Amino acid sequence: MTWPIPSLFMTEQTKAPESTSPSAINFAAVKAGTIKRTKQEELKLQKDGLDVIYDLYRYAKTGFASIAEDDFERLKWYGVYRQRPKDSGYFMLRTKIPGGQLTHPQALAIASIAEDYGRGFMDVTTRQTFQMHWLRIEQFPDIFARLEKVGMTTSGACGDDTRNVVGCPVAGIDRSELFDATPYLNAISAHMTNNRDFSNLPRKYKISVGGCHLECQQPDINCLSFFGAIRKDGTKGFGVKVGGGLSSSPHMAQTLDLFVPLDIEKCISVVQAVSEIFRDEGYREKRTRARFKFLVSDWGAERVTSEVRKRLKWKPDPAEAWVHPVDPETDHFGIQEQKQPGLHFVSVSCLGGRISSQEMFRVTQLASEHGSGHIRTTNKQNILILNVPKENVKKLCDGLDRAGLVWNPSNFRKGCVSCTGIEFCNLAVAETKNRMMALSEQLETLAASYDGKVRIHFSGCPSSCGQQQIADIGFRGAQTRINGEKVDAFEMYVGGRTGRFRRFNEMVKGKIPSRDLHLYVKKVLDYYTAKKQTGESLGDFFARTPKEEISSVLESGNGGGSEA
Repeated sequence: MTWPIPSLFMTEQTKAPESTSPSAINFAAVKAGTIKRTKQEELKLQKDGLDVIYDLYRYAKTGFASIAEDDFERLKWYGVYRQRPKDSGYFMLRTKIPGGQLTHPQALAIASIAEDYGRGFMDVTTRQTFQMHWLRIEQFPDIFARLEKVGMTTSGACGDDTRNVVGCPVAGIDRSELFDATPYLNAISAHMTNNRDFSNLPRKYKISVGGCHLECQQPDINCLSFFGAIRKDGTKGFGVKVGGGLSSSPHMAQTLDLFVPLDIEKCISVVQAVSEIFRDEGYREKRTRARFKFLVSDWGAERVTSEVRKRLKWKPDPAEAWVHPVDPETDHFGIQEQKQPGLHFVSVSCLGGRISSQEMFRVTQLASEHGSGHIRTTNKQNILILNVPKENVKKLCDGLDRAGLVWNPSNFRKGCVSCTGIEFCNLAVAETKNRMMALSEQLETLAASYDGKVRIHFSGCPSSCGQQQIADIGFRGAQTRINGEKVDAFEMYVGGRTGRFRRFNEMVKGKIPSRDLHLYVKKVLDYYTAKKQTGESLGDFFARTPKEEISSVLESGNGGGSEA
């Protein structure tokens, strides 16, 4: 059997398998071998990651055992990862959903793929897309054909390429937004997807675009971000930040001295310029130093701005002293009125991002029956149902209740985020999603009197896919021993936030046995409740309270039996 490769996976930029990525000639030292090449750089020079699509379709016929070891790495360019354990024969797949915006047919396609091939469930990710598990190589031609049919691709979902471009989940419908950034986000995503000029970057490349008044698209932690700005004369446009990122060496993004007008071509020209700098000047000698954040940190915003300006054919105005939100770490949760008269959006909580295919089918059905059928995913791993007339809101909520879907969650459930964890990820050292789900339930009973906002994030390893560094309370996976037996444990961090008072959280307790996490969270929340000033938020409390003080509280009356 011969499968045609879908056109969305094979644009004009990707039809020549024998060609070499144009980007390869721009880092001459790497190509010439005058500096030491990492294994990944060797792989990318031998064959562009986008060209593995031909091999993927061949492997779909010859089977898992025939896949060359080097191509397992290249398959990431199409969102395809080996599932834990690596020799299981199963894969995880990430899709691309720019801005988290899904039509009714697209949502149905995702649900059907998970139902037929993914053992009936999937995960919403922190980049507003879906990740599916338990997939086999022979299933990918059909999966890609289904995605193509509804206008979706996975190209660039992983690998040293541009990841899914994220944005505000209520763009175009939020009554308080500065402007709808959707046209700019979509244009930028289209420009960078399947683009051979940027299919060989030093590392993964994350972009966010938003006109949200809360900056919920998290410009502080993306490689390149366009955030909504208003000049003193009332002109609306974009400010630009570069060099944000988490993982084991987190960096807050720096603001460039640029004001970008609401002009798609000018926005793309800035993306092109910044991306060329990362491609040409980014560090490739060491994998651990290859993210854009390291180059930006070394160069500084002034030099990056100068280099961007040199590459532009137009002259941007300088930036102004923008006023950024105090607390952008929100999810636009709840039942809220849209800017369109008489319409509302309604949130659905997917604890840790996990949702079954049957639940997804039900969400799409209810969205179609009571709204326009459109849904959005959020970077807090939840789902929004859009364009619900006022008279349909109660009927929608009743339908969600009957399906067991939560639209009015506790603050503990609402603020929980989790990476994939050891269940499927080869990098993780601890189980995350199920532990986070249990923690939410435990806190709803144990700390029921706490009624404030709290964001609790889990990451199973230093890669920080759960974004634990920007959480009120963050947990990072580890291991410890209890009675000589090795068990899952977590390091505990407090006080992370983005926005005007941005800061990464600080470790206050190491290697807490997983079974005891709820006891330590309750201690922190009880201490905050007892010591907070009038009207003081949890984030503000952490900002003014020394970490040593909180560590001391956690050490008193140790709730575990660990031998750290």
